[in-house]
Amino acid sequence: MNPGVTELLGQGLAMMVVGMSLVFGALALLWVVIALLGRFGGAPVSDAGKEVSVTVVALPPTAAEAERAALTAERARVAAIVAAALMANAVPLHLEPPPGPTFEHGRSASAWVTTNRARAMRPWQPPRAAA
Repeated sequence: MNPGVTELLGQGLAMMVVGMSLVFGALALLWVVIALLGRFGGAPVSDAGKEVSVTVVALPPTAAEAERAALTAERARVAAIVAAALMANAVPLHLEPPPGPTFEHGRSASAWVTTNRARAMRPWQPPRAAA
């Protein structure tokens, strides 16, 4: 005997309740384990109340360090100019739009889009019955 719709819905609801209970039970158990590890598993903090003072003394740069910094800044500027020139020459200038179908706002569709649109289209006539 085939089960009815209400019996199938009841079984599905029971399976869903059991499954969701297991999922949320596992999440609650994981949360408890993490909370316990955070409370009891942490390293003891012994120097929490002590204050430490640090004095930082900045020394003036030497002549060699100042020259090296200036040279590094000059090299960075030259590298930026060369990179910009190479990138400007690497970009192709398409003065004419590529052939193919166009969208409403003027952009043309690629061959990939056109092919997939053609594959997705169905014939407008229904299939004919065999005679």
